[in-house]
Amino acid sequence: MVVVTQFNARNSSPSQIAATFVMPEYFEEVAAYQNTVLIGPRGIGKTTLLKTLTAQGLVTLHQRKDVAERLKKIDFNYTPIYIPAESIWKGTSHVINEEIGDESDRDLISSGLFCDHCLYHVVSSIDENRDLKRSLKDGVGYPWLADFDDSMERKIATACAEIWQLPGRPSSLLGLKLDLLKRVNQFRAAISSKDTLDEVRKGGRLDFLVMLRAFLDITDKFAGLKRWTISFDEMEIAPKRVLADLYESLRSFDQRTAIKLSLFPYVDFIDQHSADQSGMASPNPAQDFHTVVLSSKFSNPDYSFARSIVRSECEVRNIAFGEFIAYLNSSNAILHGTRRFSDDGFVRQPKAIYQHVVHRAGDQSFKAYMESKGVHNGDDLENVTGEAFRAQTIRKIFPIAELRAYYLSKTKSSARGESVRRSSVKGFGYYHGFDQIISLTEGNPRAIKYYLNELLQDMRSGIDSRVAQNKAISQNVDRFRALVASQSADTANANGTALSTLQLIDLLGYSLANSLYGNDFPAEPALSYKIKNLNVSMRRAMISAINSGAIIVEEQASGKNLLFDLEGCRLRISHRLAPFYKLPTITGQERILSEPPQKSAKFDDQPDLLNWGGVND
Repeated sequence: MVVVTQFNARNSSPSQIAATFVMPEYFEEVAAYQNTVLIGPRGIGKTTLLKTLTAQGLVTLHQRKDVAERLKKIDFNYTPIYIPAESIWKGTSHVINEEIGDESDRDLISSGLFCDHCLYHVVSSIDENRDLKRSLKDGVGYPWLADFDDSMERKIATACAEIWQLPGRPSSLLGLKLDLLKRVNQFRAAISSKDTLDEVRKGGRLDFLVMLRAFLDITDKFAGLKRWTISFDEMEIAPKRVLADLYESLRSFDQRTAIKLSLFPYVDFIDQHSADQSGMASPNPAQDFHTVVLSSKFSNPDYSFARSIVRSECEVRNIAFGEFIAYLNSSNAILHGTRRFSDDGFVRQPKAIYQHVVHRAGDQSFKAYMESKGVHNGDDLENVTGEAFRAQTIRKIFPIAELRAYYLSKTKSSARGESVRRSSVKGFGYYHGFDQIISLTEGNPRAIKYYLNELLQDMRSGIDSRVAQNKAISQNVDRFRALVASQSADTANANGTALSTLQLIDLLGYSLANSLYGNDFPAEPALSYKIKNLNVSMRRAMISAINSGAIIVEEQASGKNLLFDLEGCRLRISHRLAPFYKLPTITGQERILSEPPQKSAKFDDQPDLLNWGGVND
């Protein structure tokens, strides 16, 4: 039987997610009754976390014995509300900007649509909460579930409709939701109808936070509900003014609520100056809200959570975790003897790498470099001592030497009389093996599941490890490049010279790779960039690349977890794209990035998106 797990939590119910949810080390922090901001690119697990913390998700989670001990330490004495993003906000916002000339009218419609969307899901959450409570067996109860009779429901619905300025006086939560949808239709109609716009103007601007506070008062009085968590998912696509108001209210909205926001690493609804002035840029434990960074680490990542996900996926398929690791590590595309595998990962074997680089790849520049350090053959490596000298001779050198061993062949003469040192695009062996595959996912849960669905199925089908990994790598790099290419960066400028997101990534990746495979061995090559006075043609594409996870930004020493400004940021290409450019899965020196790098002529024949790595051999 073929088992395929979901890639996107948006398409799964909270119960489905919670049934197989792997708890990260920061789960207790996210679940706590405190204002929280989750930061990370697409696919990193923000929606998974927030859906798990819904009423339905928590019930399913508490039915699992394997997580019972960790759950005992968390106070779940609150009523959870989950507000998903509206997928058509971005398109609607574009239409509003095109059709409505007056800024106050644009704000009126945008705020109204956002407000009623949120109120609808607030009502839906308590309605589902009540139904879930009633569906449980007698005597089974959880602190986050609440029940209220029909009389209480009628009072809540009537009072909310009045304070929310709805035209009707519904007697049920269902009626309240339907009235909210009617007003949503009115706001949408106001975009193209002057008469409807005039009607909307009479009602004035809706303030979601004011209406939410009224809801808290009403449910407190009629149902005795006193503590809430309000989780806003994918809020970066909400109207900017509304989002700024919501974000700035994190510290002082209402003591009865803990607000949880999920955001991309870079945000543009508040500028750096305003963030610094308000203290919003660098939250710390002394403040009223906390940040949990889910983004990939720039260097020295901890993949223990990723390993837990793999272990869980293996268990679902009744495959031993250790057998899967051994399957990946058995690939004969890995240069013989160059890695020693253990339960903790792999260790590069310098002596074997030296033999492959010098004798198989014929890299005389590497040989000359090692001779300058007193190493004339592989046996001399055993005599290298001293931390500083070992760093210059082995630790910083051999990861690059290993990479060149896969992608360089002995020098040949081309038809034009030039030296040809690059080998076929099919050389994925460097990225084979369990730890390297995990590196290619950057610990991104969605990326991990993409790889696992393919690799575990091939393992069970008896497909050779080398063939399976070659196929999985090329397919997943293509998939991620397609995702990056689909991101709209709004890059057009007056001169029409702005770059698309994928164009920018390609220029950055090719430029770094170009320095790795020259005739001279690059002892400590630049494998990252530092932004300084970035050209305006690159800015929007860079932001899009960061938020999609194609660019990984170094954690800031200042403690600022959200990015409001790119200046001074150090960044690298995601390892998820490394095989396309033949980049190593390590972090090297930095180079200044101000202008788009020049594309080298040697990359003119780089295969296109769909066939660059189409190889199963």
